[in-house]
Amino acid sequence: MMKVLVVDDDKINAKFLAKSLAKRGFEVSEVHDGRSCLEYVKSNEVDIILLDIMMPDLSGQEVLSELRSEYSAFELPIVMVTAKSDASDVVNSLRKGANDYITKPVNIDVAEARIKTQVSLKSLYNDSLDKKELETLNAMIVTYNHEINNPLTIAMGMLNRAVAKQDFSYLDKVEDALDRIADIVSKIDGVTAKGKVDQKEYTKGKKMISLK
Repeated sequence: MMKVLVVDDDKINAKFLAKSLAKRGFEVSEVHDGRSCLEYVKSNEVDIILLDIMMPDLSGQEVLSELRSEYSAFELPIVMVTAKSDASDVVNSLRKGANDYITKPVNIDVAEARIKTQVSLKSLYNDSLDKKELETLNAMIVTYNHEINNPLTIAMGMLNRAVAKQDFSYLDKVEDALDRIADIVSKIDGVTAKGKVDQKEYTKGKKMISLK
């Protein structure tokens, strides 16, 4: 049974999410602040964490940074949960090592799918994939997070502005961002089809797939 840790200072939200996931067959625990999360992980087995970004004391991003200093994205998947409309928080979290994100109010079907995807990747890691294959998989994830999430968050933000302001001039930027995503996906398909994937340094300890 997959062990999920829900971290949210809003106890009502945490309880609702925990109960909903438990009904889907997950073993769920919950804590309500960042320090409790760090302490829980030290002494308990956890397959994946659903981590709220906005919390008092230690923010979700601070907790993420602490955990990433000890655990890789394969060893301990972390999915950020956010209600904020500012896409920069999501982008920053992904750059700091979050595996994925979901937005509030949480759609349980989406949460279940994201959890199972990340835990499946963790299982591949634990099954001792060939080191080179693991490096390539990690680089692919970093590439998707960096190259696709950036234009995706721009497109989402511009679309929200267009609707809110009834100013459809923003749609040109939405189209540009979506074209960028389509181009990136095409390039990724191209390099993976070759069977040989070149990598480049992204940040210290992380690599990306070279799309040139």
